[in-house]
Amino acid sequence: MYFIKKNNEEKKNNLVDDFQNFFMDSFFSNKALKTDIIETENSYVLKVDLPGVDKKAVTLDFNNQYLTLSVNQEEDKEEKEQHFIRKERSRFSYSRSYYLDKADETKIKAKLDNGILTITIGKSEEEIKKSITID
Repeated sequence: MYFIKKNNEEKKNNLVDDFQNFFMDSFFSNKALKTDIIETENSYVLKVDLPGVDKKAVTLDFNNQYLTLSVNQEEDKEEKEQHFIRKERSRFSYSRSYYLDKADETKIKAKLDNGILTITIGKSEEEIKKSITID
């Protein structure tokens, strides 16, 4: 139920706000690749929700302390004999990057099980420091 105030300007602002909130909440929010990140003494553990995604559609890249997760799910092969009343499943792609300080690229393991991708990344033993000499 909406309460509309008598002032037209206030009514206009409320309608604009409602319109923007609808689209921001529905379409532009980052509901894909929801992630829990756990830091332990020796590693990072990322748990990413990927329901219905085949592991062949997942790519992990690590560069300059950034782990980039990309998902490119192709549409299932279409059966020509089937008559679809509605078809809502299609191809999609998502990508998300995570900055992980002290992560060691040689200690990365990933496992996709029951729609949850678990990525474990060991931490580097030595702290990576970059010193800049001032001329």
